[in-house]
Amino acid sequence: MTAQELSDHLQKRGAADTAALMEKLGFSGDFVAANVLAGEQPVTVSRIAMLWMGMPNKHDRKRVRQLFDALTEAGLLRPQGDEETWLPVAQPS
Repeated sequence: MTAQELSDHLQKRGAADTAALMEKLGFSGDFVAANVLAGEQPVTVSRIAMLWMGMPNKHDRKRVRQLFDALTEAGLLRPQGDEETWLPVAQPS
């Protein structure tokens, strides 16, 4: 998924609040598209926090978790049974 596809998806779903939250938390659409939603492999809070901040603290991990929760509500991620791991949801072309 590209940043433009992410933006388009959020607009179609009426999820402007998700885009606003991403910005408020400090995540760019490019970062989210490339690092969170780009593949079919599970993503973890710790890994994304590390990519985003280098040496994340508990507040950075909390913001990643908020991002994951918002992306789940927007239909882009699915939790994998623990508090750490999510799986990107394949989007139709």
